[in-house]
Amino acid sequence: MHHSAEPSPTEVVINWIPHDARFRESAVRHALEDPTGRGLYLYVHNLVHLDDDDGRALDDFDLRTMGAVREDLDRRSLASVDWRRVRDKLVDGVH
Repeated sequence: MHHSAEPSPTEVVINWIPHDARFRESAVRHALEDPTGRGLYLYVHNLVHLDDDDGRALDDFDLRTMGAVREDLDRRSLASVDWRRVRDKLVDGVH
């Protein structure tokens, strides 16, 4: 049974990436380039699961952040994230 106190995968991502200065600029760029959210999904997937920031290897601090994100996701898939909602949060006020 799903605990309602646990954040959904969408909430995990929306509470992290728009507020993390290390990844925000790249995330916004991906969000603006692809209104479907697919590019943003691939960027975040690569960060979280492949430790890759658009071709840059993550440092120890970044790796700890990705570990915390994976823990917060609790084995739930990034594919279930509402990427349009995350995109809206990222690009709000950017235009």
